[in-house]
Amino acid sequence: MSKEPQSGLLLCFEALDRLIAAQPVKSRFVGLSLSKLTASIVSEEAGYDRGYLKRSRAAHLPLLARIDALRMSASKTKTSSSESTLQSLKKKVQNLEQQLIETSYQRDRALAQNLKLWERMRVLEQSKSGRIVALGGPKRGTTNR
Repeated sequence: MSKEPQSGLLLCFEALDRLIAAQPVKSRFVGLSLSKLTASIVSEEAGYDRGYLKRSRAAHLPLLARIDALRMSASKTKTSSSESTLQSLKKKVQNLEQQLIETSYQRDRALAQNLKLWERMRVLEQSKSGRIVALGGPKRGTTNR
């Protein structure tokens, strides 16, 4: 039940195409990132053992070169997208820091305004009754005259 070398190589090319299309036959390769693609994975997907594809076999070299190129390309794309994600996150951090500064300033202004209103209310209550009255109104048992 041996397969011809040429047909085995064709099966490996077909397996590679399935892996690229994210439609592998073997479930363990579902969702495999092309940056993790290896000759042994292609061999297994084609139905051979992990060591089927070898650099010492001239017929295998074009397939091995394609696998390497795909892996390198996927790694570069991943790095490039990681760099753009990093830049995006840095920009987001800068925007959030600016928002924090503005929000802190607004909070401080609101607190200062509240303190001024509190003081003004205290002064008005003193002038109205001639004494300091608690904010909750008169205490129980006392009457306003």
